[in-house]
Amino acid sequence: MYDITNNLKNIGAMIQTRRKQLGMTQQDVADIAGLQRQTISRVEAGNKAVAVATVAHVAAVVGLDLEVKPRYENFRS
Repeated sequence: MYDITNNLKNIGAMIQTRRKQLGMTQQDVADIAGLQRQTISRVEAGNKAVAVATVAHVAAVVGLDLEVKPRYENFRS
């Protein structure tokens, strides 16, 4: 079974790095995103309980895009 935990942690680390590059606090991001600071902390920690839509929204606030694409060229559903 696929474990997304490492990917979520990597995404969270990228969001945190970008936020810091922008000189923003977690509270700054939370205020812009309309979320609680604790939610930003959970996103940055790669918490599995955070909705993908929330992660994508927080990423967008710091100028990042999340992209979902097939893992393999010949992927068929």
